[in-house]
Amino acid sequence: MNKFIKTATVIKLLSASLFTIVFYSPASAQRDTAFKITMPAAGDFHNNKPSGKGWVNLLDTSLWNAEPQYWQLKNGILHGESKSQDQHHYGYTKKVYMDFELNVLIKMTGNEEANSGVCIRIHPVNFDKVPGYQVDMGKGYWGSLWEEGRASMVQKYPDSLAVKLVNANDWNHYYIIAKGHHIQAWLNGVKTIDIVHDSGFLDGNIGLQLCHGKQRYTVVDVKAMYVKELVGKN
Repeated sequence: MNKFIKTATVIKLLSASLFTIVFYSPASAQRDTAFKITMPAAGDFHNNKPSGKGWVNLLDTSLWNAEPQYWQLKNGILHGESKSQDQHHYGYTKKVYMDFELNVLIKMTGNEEANSGVCIRIHPVNFDKVPGYQVDMGKGYWGSLWEEGRASMVQKYPDSLAVKLVNANDWNHYYIIAKGHHIQAWLNGVKTIDIVHDSGFLDGNIGLQLCHGKQRYTVVDVKAMYVKELVGKN
């Protein structure tokens, strides 16, 4: 009996330790393994446009800083492409945003190493060096929150879940809310990011990334990208 009680106690202690590691690690993954559609109604799209009022269409080249050899707007679709590059190639808004909702319909193709991300609260130095958040895309990164040039992986979404959730080589939907230090994101309706990251930027540009890499070929197409500022809203 004593041996059984001792073993049970050890198991409880180990379980408690694992609980602490999972829930208090800043890079801990979301725990929802059921693919529940929990996205708020504000994230809904109808005919490639978000529902409700106050949304601003960002697919307008006059609103962006970007290298034209890597980013072009064609027939209403923003197209980015890079292959075997030593440097990143970011495109980003001229305007700086603080608290906002962001709705994006995006497709990434290329090769197995393709990597991109929807960038928020970034502080560009140039088109290659762009510190700030990425709601990430790519093998081992989909659904995760990355902070370029700073904390690296802020919150990791499990690869085993992402592979089931992502529409490979097809359109995917990211709905993002940035309010104070609280960052939330839904990928195809499923919440993959929910974290208060106190050391992150509180404002910055919105953008897109073409990741560097000699073995990497990345093609990105965006057919909808809308922002709604939350200025003065609790």
